[in-house]
Amino acid sequence: MYVLIPRKTMLVFFIGIISILLVGCHSYQYNQSAEAENASLKAENTRLKEENNIVGSYKDNQDKAAIVLNSNGTGRYVYADPTAPDTDDQLTWQKNTDNSFTIKLNDSNVTSPLTGKLSKGKLILSGDSNWNTEIFNKTKDSLNLDNFLAKNKSKNESSQTTNSNTMNQSKDTNTGNSHPKLADGTDAYSLPLSDSRNPDSAKQRKLMEIAGDPQYRNSDGSMNDEGRALSSSIQATFHQPQ
Repeated sequence: MYVLIPRKTMLVFFIGIISILLVGCHSYQYNQSAEAENASLKAENTRLKEENNIVGSYKDNQDKAAIVLNSNGTGRYVYADPTAPDTDDQLTWQKNTDNSFTIKLNDSNVTSPLTGKLSKGKLILSGDSNWNTEIFNKTKDSLNLDNFLAKNKSKNESSQTTNSNTMNQSKDTNTGNSHPKLADGTDAYSLPLSDSRNPDSAKQRKLMEIAGDPQYRNSDGSMNDEGRALSSSIQATFHQPQ
């Protein structure tokens, strides 16, 4: 025996089934979108935390300096001085509201606190006029500062011996003037910076590259902190007239 279901009833039934399926599909898509958004927010928060986390080891191979910052607000800064006893200072640090860091060295020669800023895996350390701005690269592994000092001290001693021999040879051939000389006796430092024979010409080219690199520019076109710090560290190595 067959039961005849009115066509209108069947139509209502099918519409109800389709509505339920559409609601379920929409709910599933919404949940997937919400989960993806939450995962993205979590990843962004993790990235920001890592970028603003100063704890770790950093080194500046150019200036032969290194610094280790501990999670308890303490740390240590070392510098392999080529002409004087090494600098080896304990320090304390704290984070500021603007995401910069105040770093205080336990050193009678450094009377003002230093300011540390993180930028793309680099630590920019600046201070007053008595402190040359330093740029440190974060190391993947923990840095042994004693080994760092010993390694760079031996390099400095070797470099000093080489420089001493070079200067002595220069004085013998250039009547006591240790500046590099051209074949005609011209002081190489007297040449324009655009002349590759001037020892500072390569540094000048580097400054120009920094000035034109978008990486070192703010949105308004001005040079950012990293660019100014890097330029300042290079300018400090230029030859100074006697």
